[in-house]
Amino acid sequence: MNKITLSAADLILHMKWLWRKLSHHWVIKVFCLIMAFVVWQTVRENTSFEVVVADVPVDVTVADGLAVLDQSVKTVSVRFRGSREDTRFISNDRIQVKIDLSDATHRTRQVVRLSPGHVKVPSRAHAVQFSPSELIVSIDREVERVLPVKAVFKGDLPQGVHLDKMVCSPATVNVRGAEKLLSDLEQVRTIPIDWDGRRVSFKTYVAIVPEIQPWVIAPDHVTVEAILVEHVETRRFENREVRPLLASDDTRSVKIRPEKVMVILRGSPQQLAELSERDVFTYIDCTELMDPAEYEVAVRADFPAGLHLEKIEPAAVHVTVRKR
Repeated sequence: MNKITLSAADLILHMKWLWRKLSHHWVIKVFCLIMAFVVWQTVRENTSFEVVVADVPVDVTVADGLAVLDQSVKTVSVRFRGSREDTRFISNDRIQVKIDLSDATHRTRQVVRLSPGHVKVPSRAHAVQFSPSELIVSIDREVERVLPVKAVFKGDLPQGVHLDKMVCSPATVNVRGAEKLLSDLEQVRTIPIDWDGRRVSFKTYVAIVPEIQPWVIAPDHVTVEAILVEHVETRRFENREVRPLLASDDTRSVKIRPEKVMVILRGSPQQLAELSERDVFTYIDCTELMDPAEYEVAVRADFPAGLHLEKIEPAAVHVTVRKR
């Protein structure tokens, strides 16, 4: 097969001939304009959609032996541009701004201007704007310390209940971070544990709160055991009259022997001290005593919530039911 070669002069003559052909055919001109418009519209369609994603996390990487002491912002807002499909599902949990400062070999303070190359996004959309557009990163020497764990609680325990002892397991954790951040740190704390009306001892597995970012904590969860002690007292209520509980249309005669009983309640000292004699009501349920007869019926007592019945003396009374 013969190889055809064209000189530069022949190529120029060929292009001029092609241009003259095109310039004399208006149909071809119109077709080219239409195709150019279609291509322009396609490009515009694929790049004209924009979306702003707020609270995009900023991750800064430094060299071994160094740690981030401070960074001016932890999150940024990023404006993305692309096709409708590429921008539809972009969210801050799918993208990240990653800054690599591993070239820094000593303590330093750097101003980083954000660019599209810092953004990792799982689509063909591209970043066009950042807010803020730059951040300041301070780098320090990395150290590791062993610090005790303090359990933090919120809310109030019920009356009469107090915390006798608290144990964290493990009692200490390893904390790794910037030297200036950890030098004055004496302890780490757990997330708040809600008392939530607890009255008995309990164990719970909770996370440690990184009060200063960034930290590396190991382990990052501990088991907290809270030993609760309930301080209770008892109070006697003498000569409480026992009343019969009857249906509203029940006209039978009910005789109770003995007519009065003694009640002992158990609870917090404060609640017992504030309790009135009128707050303790003793009765017998006669709604199930259908036939006129003599019965032995257990005495019941009503009293405010938070208290417990220790004893009723006597626990049952002799009941005589007669028709009127």
